[in-house]
Amino acid sequence: MKMKKGAQVTNAQVHKLRAHRQLTLLRCCALLLLSGCVSKERYFDDVTLSRESAYEQWENRKQAEKQIQSVITGQLSLDDCIKLTLTNNKALLKTLEEKEVARGAEIGSYSAILPSVDLIVNYERLDKIQSFGPISLGSLDNYSANLRVTQPLFAGGAIPARINAARLGLLLADQTVCRVVQDTVYFAQLDYYAVLLYQHLNTISDDAVKSSKAHLEDVRTKKEAGVAADFDVLRAEVELSNFTADLIRTRNAINVAKSTLIKVMGVSQDSNFILSDELTYSVFNITMEEAVSNAYRNRPDLFTREINIRQQKELLAIAQSQYFPVISAFYQNTWSKPDPHNRTFIDWGEAWSTGLTAAWPLFDGFAREGSIIEQKARVKQSQIDLVDTEETALFELTREILSIQDANEFVESQRMNLTRAEEGLRLAEVGYHEGINTQVEMLDAQSALTEAKANYYQAIYNHLRSKLDLHRAMGTLTRFETKTGNYSSKNE
Repeated sequence: MKMKKGAQVTNAQVHKLRAHRQLTLLRCCALLLLSGCVSKERYFDDVTLSRESAYEQWENRKQAEKQIQSVITGQLSLDDCIKLTLTNNKALLKTLEEKEVARGAEIGSYSAILPSVDLIVNYERLDKIQSFGPISLGSLDNYSANLRVTQPLFAGGAIPARINAARLGLLLADQTVCRVVQDTVYFAQLDYYAVLLYQHLNTISDDAVKSSKAHLEDVRTKKEAGVAADFDVLRAEVELSNFTADLIRTRNAINVAKSTLIKVMGVSQDSNFILSDELTYSVFNITMEEAVSNAYRNRPDLFTREINIRQQKELLAIAQSQYFPVISAFYQNTWSKPDPHNRTFIDWGEAWSTGLTAAWPLFDGFAREGSIIEQKARVKQSQIDLVDTEETALFELTREILSIQDANEFVESQRMNLTRAEEGLRLAEVGYHEGINTQVEMLDAQSALTEAKANYYQAIYNHLRSKLDLHRAMGTLTRFETKTGNYSSKNE
């Protein structure tokens, strides 16, 4: 009885000990999990250090860019601006690498027609070799070198189609570069004109501020003489404040426009230059037939769509080639030890073989049919895309020609309006000094002249922009020489 009772107590202790161990294990697991948790303060410190590191990297990049980027000073003509843009613009330089990508694909496509050469070297150690009495079959150490040359002969038309598709890809890359060149030159000229516009507006505001200051001094003198009231002084001060605000806005606009131009040219922001060209107006007329002729012969997107149709047809030919066998010739030479012809001869030997191989997939789960249907649809898509692009080109040409016509009329009207405003201010000043016109009339004439000058230069800027838009729509903003890879701008 005592022995049995002692055994029962021992079993209970065992169960208790197991439960204690399990609880201890759970606690250890919980501690391990908690030890892997990170406090939010530690996360914040880690993020702060990461931001500090990012700032230091930015500082280093900034210093490196300062050493690399060109700093330009002195006079900057529009032609020089375009040359700098074509040389340094980062987006353009990145796009130029697309030509290298396409060239690599073209070189790689020749693997479809050129032979492939493979060399396989092998060493094998056996645990034992078979033998018949004193004769051993083989060797514990086995060496071999296999040289195999494979020449594709026929692949159902896929071989020339792959090469043609790669060559068309190179043409597509050329047109992509041409499009980016035109866009880059467009924005460079537009930003150049914007700086000129804001400089003229700044000059107009500066002249208005000077005139307002002179008028304010005159009104104050008249007030001291008793021929002007406090309202006249207050009105002149308000007018001066308004023109001063315009002067500050145009000065800031010049700085922003210059920074944008510098970014497009890809030069250092520390550059300090003076634009040597001017906002000039010259009548520009073109017929719709001439514009369409230029667009159909020069627009990169139309060339891209045409090339894309041909490339899709080559891809369709590759898909259709899967119905035909792939035939190749091969030659194989083997050097091995033991001799490949006599395994009992434990020395180097040589063997060769040659022949033809043909692989003809009979059923692939309708993969070929699906691929052909897909490529046919893509050919149709590319054809529709060409028609849509042509319609878009016609729409853009119509819009830009109308904009040119409106811009011509707007410039002429503002030129006449400027002449009237100058004469109006002259008459108002004469009448004001003779006591015929009031101060309000004279200030209104001054504001009208300032607005007329601003509208005139804005009209010239709009006209220049409309010409840029039309050249861009015709694809004649730049000329791309495919053979030489050179670019030249066409500027009016």
